[in-house]
Amino acid sequence: MTIITDHLARLAPASRGQGRLVAGSTATGAEISIPYIAARGAADGPTLWVTATVHGDEVNGTLAALDFVRNLDLAAMRGACVVIPAANPLAFDARAKTAPQDGLDIDQQFPGAAGGLTTQRVADRLWREIERAGDCLVSLHTLTAHFEAKPYGVYKLHPDGPVAEDVLLRHLSFYDPSVACLMPTVKAAGELPGNISGAIDYQFQALGKTAFMVELGAGSRIEWPYVEQGSAGLRRTAAEIGMFEDRPAPGGTLRKVLKRRHVTADTGGLFRAACTPGDILQPGSPLGVITDIFGDIVDRVTFAEPVLVIAARRDPVVATGDRIGFVATAWESRTLQSA
Repeated sequence: MTIITDHLARLAPASRGQGRLVAGSTATGAEISIPYIAARGAADGPTLWVTATVHGDEVNGTLAALDFVRNLDLAAMRGACVVIPAANPLAFDARAKTAPQDGLDIDQQFPGAAGGLTTQRVADRLWREIERAGDCLVSLHTLTAHFEAKPYGVYKLHPDGPVAEDVLLRHLSFYDPSVACLMPTVKAAGELPGNISGAIDYQFQALGKTAFMVELGAGSRIEWPYVEQGSAGLRRTAAEIGMFEDRPAPGGTLRKVLKRRHVTADTGGLFRAACTPGDILQPGSPLGVITDIFGDIVDRVTFAEPVLVIAARRDPVVATGDRIGFVATAWESRTLQSA
């Protein structure tokens, strides 16, 4: 048994506990530890894992996960729920995406390395708990603080995983997302570089289990409507996997993104967005304009094809090559299957 599975086994039915997973120490001797909350229902059933703040500045997920687990009706719940409110504690304390000790993106490091760099050791410590138990994993994220975005879903498809795409899309629909994006696990046009297969949800899928990401707005600030949206979605996910009787409604539709890309500035200056996330821009309609430091327009950012705006930059200060938008260039309305 692991620390968390042992803790769950020792909990009385319909009760909640908390603890820490020690992953090392700082130069002053302070613990590097991952906090967790474990909740046990009144009867046996499935286990739901929720990880938040894998990136340390993506705080909406932390509040959504805490509100979800602290408001569970444990007397009516079957199974268990484990919430990791700060999966990257060093980055969380630094209010940064990555830990200052090594700058590694922890969501490209799973399953981790017991003898590796600091972030790899934290990933290993968490993964050794997660791989032993759990039927479904939800990884809560946000975009960078520079952007405005409505909540949307991201999912990956493991080539050897038995989880069907329709299952993942149905789960994502519970979060009322603006879109659901399939993220390639190999280098693809329009995606940021990195080891995408090192993500915690991808590695969980490799175990043959359901896992996906939800992006809850922007980073480094709390957006309470999106916190509530995330918490409500987690409650629906819990019901969907059999933890509660009130299963979500069958079917429904979702906008599935087929292609997406980042939009970058061709010239430096001050970017002024002319749209909001969820807008569909027709050819020639502006994502926004860039002015020089004197206020004169030096670029009008438009597209030759229709695009769906996933996110638009709200920090106006940009240099050539900075990201100013995130758009879908192809999408479809997907009819979802019932459970």
